[in-house]
Amino acid sequence: MNILEVKNVSKHFPIKRGLFRKSSETVQAVRNVSFRIGNGESYGVVGESGSGKTTLARVVLRLIDPTAGDILFEGVNLAQLASEPLRQLRRDMQMIFQDPHSSLNPRKKILQSVGEPLVIHEGMRGNAMNRRVRELLEVVGLKKEHMYRFPHELSGGQKQRVGIARALALNPKMLILDEPTSALDVSVQALTLNFLETLQEKFSLTYMFISHNLAVIRYVCARVAVMYLGRIVEEAAVDTLFDTPAHPYTKSLLSAVPLPESQQKDEELLLEGDIPSPLNIPPGCCFHTRCPEKVGDICHQVDPETIRLSPTHTTACHRYTDR
Repeated sequence: MNILEVKNVSKHFPIKRGLFRKSSETVQAVRNVSFRIGNGESYGVVGESGSGKTTLARVVLRLIDPTAGDILFEGVNLAQLASEPLRQLRRDMQMIFQDPHSSLNPRKKILQSVGEPLVIHEGMRGNAMNRRVRELLEVVGLKKEHMYRFPHELSGGQKQRVGIARALALNPKMLILDEPTSALDVSVQALTLNFLETLQEKFSLTYMFISHNLAVIRYVCARVAVMYLGRIVEEAAVDTLFDTPAHPYTKSLLSAVPLPESQQKDEELLLEGDIPSPLNIPPGCCFHTRCPEKVGDICHQVDPETIRLSPTHTTACHRYTDR
């Protein structure tokens, strides 16, 4: 059973210029994205910086409104919900942000930061809130005394655990994790990932895991989507994607992963240039300006459709159009 279904979602940001603030250009941050996440599943979204991963996460949570498309959470279309029903439903979907320090108010003690959703949604205060915050901190491996500290008095790993405790306060069904380990030391990253797996089993959580770190995605996720310029260009089970990637962009990402000398590949696939601006997306296939496997003029002129290579593997590439 799917807990989340995203259908043809797009998000465009108009750029306003001039005295009368007219929209002259549009940033196409997310373009016609569709995917499903099963109940209790870990689903990964990977891609370069600027590919639209974080914008997609914020649209899924309705922190920003989609330009087009539907977002079905347990059958309810979040894209059409008014503010109050959305606020009630949001307790079931929480987000853990990339930078654990900037996501916490430096002027508030941990007790206030973790207890804030309890105050807003449950009206909980006083001793009841203190007890609940203490329980949440114990769940994430922190002690009672951490309740009375400010964020600057905690390490990066401890602040990330505070963010997790705050996300768990309302017993959500799904967590969206935006690069949750990128700001942490390597040794702390492994501990955090293991801890997240333990939490998932304990509380039957569903994860949407956003990262540019392919090793993290392979360790945590069951399925993965690869984004480029706001579009999903490949989606597959994680072992399928790593062992038999189909899209040239996916191949280049995997080629860039450092390996021990004994496992070095015979040939590396290096891309030329940088990712184009979402203000000026190339015509045809958006990847053709950097693609080493172009098949002709069609790549320059026609945006490829998503092709199903197997029941669990799709890609958007003209090389597979005739299948």
